[in-house]
Order: sequence, then structure tokens, then C-alpha cells
Amino acid sequence: MNKYLLFVFFIFCSWIPPSTQAEFVVSYRDAAGAPTKYFDYYTAVLKLALEKTLPDYGDYRMQGIAAFDTERTLYALASDQYANLIVERSYDGVLTESKRLTYIDFPVEGGIVGYRVCFINPAIKQQIKKIQTLAELRRYNIVQGIGWADTAILRHNGFKVLEINNYGSMFKMTTAGRADLFCRGANEILAEYEEFKDLYKLEFDESFVLYYPLPRFFYLHSKNKIAKKRIEAGLKLAYQDGSLKKLWHKYYQASIDFSKLNQRKIFRLENPLLQDLSRDYEQYLFDPVEKATPSLQHQNLRKNTVTTK
Repeated sequence: MNKYLLFVFFIFCSWIPPSTQAEFVVSYRDAAGAPTKYFDYYTAVLKLALEKTLPDYGDYRMQGIAAFDTERTLYALASDQYANLIVERSYDGVLTESKRLTYIDFPVEGGIVGYRVCFINPAIKQQIKKIQTLAELRRYNIVQGIGWADTAILRHNGFKVLEINNYGSMFKMTTAGRADLFCRGANEILAEYEEFKDLYKLEFDESFVLYYPLPRFFYLHSKNKIAKKRIEAGLKLAYQDGSLKKLWHKYYQASIDFSKLNQRKIFRLENPLLQDLSRDYEQYLFDPVEKATPSLQHQNLRKNTVTTK
């Protein structure tokens, strides 16, 4: 076989028809049938980012996996157990110390989860309304999940935090008075209230909101470089053309309205987990009260800050 024929033979054997090329699969946590549909927004954002990048990256397939607890989820990420597994997590520099994990520097929820509205022990609801300082608020304990960033943040700011691993039990503990407060994002509070209010006779505080910067990013295994590049590009395209904000309003606006953030005292806390994080992500944050009714627009949320002593 002469050199020319050998070259042609090599090219022919090396070429893979498009129909047989490796499929681009992205795995995500799927909690099909979950009562509060917690993962629906993240799944929709991920799909939007992939759709925005179709012209440059081609087709894809999304693969749902079981929604594990925090420990098992981090193990699945670190061990690269699923193809291009994408998991939303509040930022914590510890997650990337081993170099196995990386994150896409774009706040998936636009910062809304940092506005914390609390379910409350009914017996103390009237006491809480009278609180004017953080020192007074610190007298009450707060229940949170094991491994949640909120736990470290609240303890750093002087709060007593009860940690448990069962999500549903947190509502029951609060109603029964074994915990004083269970604080949730303003984007989460409505769905959870509607789901659990009759089961646990839930009540929520209407007088204050805790605020601490709590950007949530998409985390993935460090070796999945193409997935990272593609999804980051898609998120930025969706932000620029307004489609991400439209999706954000679709999933979260009703809960934000329900929270009435503009009518609350706001207690601002420090997030010690962000010390090594660039503030570039802040350019992508959404204003949670921009669509408030005209009668509320003049009440700038940022002016309702109370003393943090």
C-alpha cells in the first residue's frame, strides 16, 4: 500500500460519523414527586444554559439522578460518579480545596436565597415582633440542616444553631417549640408553607428578615472542563438576553411577594465563608423588591436595616 492510500485509510478509520459521536450528557439531581419541587428551578436554569449554547456545542441529554443528602451528594461529585454531574451549592471555599471540585462563577439564584424568612414557634411569635436588635434575636435558637452553609454563618454571628439531617423534621420541631426559628430563603418560603402548614400547623414570622450574602453556584468535578465552559457561557447569554430573569420571576416572584420583604426589619449578617471569593458575581444579582407594588417602592429595603449589635 503506497503512502497516499495509507493516509486515506488512516483518515477513514479515524473519522466518526456525527450519529456515532459520544453523547454529551449532563447529570442533575432529580427529586421527581418531591412536594415543594425544590430542584425545579435549578433544572430549568441548567436546561436554559444548555439550550443557549446549542449553536456552539451541539445537542445534549440531561440525566436525572436521585437527590441525595449533602454528604452523599458531595461524594458523588468528588468521585465523578455520574457524567457531568451539576449540583447547586452555597459557596464555601473548603469545597474546592482538594482541587477535585470546581464551580461556575455565576450566582444561579441571583442572590435571593440570602434573604431569610423564618418559620416560627407559635408560642414566641408576639415576642419576636417586638425585637429591635440582633442581641435580642440571638436569645432564640435556629434549626438548620447538617452541612448547610447557613449553620456556619449563623454561628459566626453569635446564634445558637440546632443541626439535624431530616428536612421534614425541621418544620415539626419548630411548630412543637423544640426550635424557635427555621429560616428559609424568600424564594422557598411560600411553597414550603403551602405544603406543610396543615400537616404541622406552621406559622411564620412577619416582622424581620435576616440577610447575608449567600451566592449559590453550580459545582462540578474539575475534570469536566467542557461542561463548565458550556454552562457558564449559557448562563451569561441567558442573563444578557433577559431569559434567565424571566425564568427567575416565573419560579420565585410569587414567594417573594408573599414574603413582603419591604415591610420587614432587616438584620444584616456577615458570611465568613466568602472571605476568599471575588465579588465579580455581584454584577449578576437580581433586586428582590424591584417588582414591589407602587405603594411599597419608596420603602427602600436597604433603609430598613436595624442595629446589628
